[in-house]
Parts: sequence; C-alpha cells; structure tokens
Amino acid sequence: MNNLFKISLCAMSLMFSSGVMAATGTGHAQAELSSPLIVENERNVNFGIISIDPASGPQTIGINLIGQFYSCPTGYLCGGSPQHGLIRITGGPNTDVNIALSATGILSDGAGHTITYRPVLGTGSLQSLYGSGITSVPVRGEIDFTGSEVAGTYSTANAGGTPYIVTVNY
Repeated sequence: MNNLFKISLCAMSLMFSSGVMAATGTGHAQAELSSPLIVENERNVNFGIISIDPASGPQTIGINLIGQFYSCPTGYLCGGSPQHGLIRITGGPNTDVNIALSATGILSDGAGHTITYRPVLGTGSLQSLYGSGITSVPVRGEIDFTGSEVAGTYSTANAGGTPYIVTVNY
C-alpha cells in the first residue's frame, strides 16, 4: 500500500507540473479607415502674355499669388491676366495632408518648342482638410527663358508638354 501511495503522489505531481492548469483571456485589434485622397486641377496657372526681346538674353519670369508678375526683367514685356493655379484636395474631414510638387513641368507650343516651368506651392506643404474634407491649394511659379523662344501659345496640355505632378498623402 505504501508503494501505491507513492505512485499516486508521483502521478499527481507530474499532472500539476506539466501545465494541466490553463487560463484564457482576450486580445483586441483596431483599424482606422481613411477616405481616399482625390487631387484635381481646379484652375490652371496662367502666365499671361509675355513678349521677349532676344537681345535681353536668359531671364526668369515669375507670378505671385495675387495675379501679378513679381519678376519681369528689362527687355521683356509682361501683360495679360496672369493668375496662380489651384489644386483641389478631397479626403478625410479634419485630417492633415502633406503636399509636394514635382520640380518642373514642360510647356509646349505643340510644334516641338518647349519651355520649363517650375511650380511653387503657394502655402506650406502641410495642409488641413477641415470639417468638409476639402481644401484648395494655390500654386504659382517661374519660367526660365533663353531669349530665343518662338512665339506661340505654350501649355502643358499641348503635344510635347508635361504637367507638373502633385503628390498628396496623409
């Protein structure tokens, strides 16, 4: 009987030391879904009408956010109705977005002549999409001229032109 008692004690100690006792609990997960971002050209950047005197050589012409030339060098005539562009961003209400512009866009007359446009964000790169989830961001810019450009209407939409790229992310 003494041996039977020892065997029983040994079996019980193995049962308790092998983890027969178990416990359960719960874990949690979370996901936040945001509205997709939509980026649209609301208004084109317009440099107005520029007349170039080839003797003036290379120059830079720029427009500001109130539709004025801030740079129209001697030998160039700047007129018409210049205006800054607008990019419309739609996304999640009350969220912040980061905005970046490509370094350049190419304006073309559609006949193989091009000029380079440098877009400049009119505000900071961090913008809020307040309660509506919509904002319009101004874009201005500069054009570098060599002085030998051919007369014509130059646009990123003409054959040979390339638009500037707007990148927006949460």
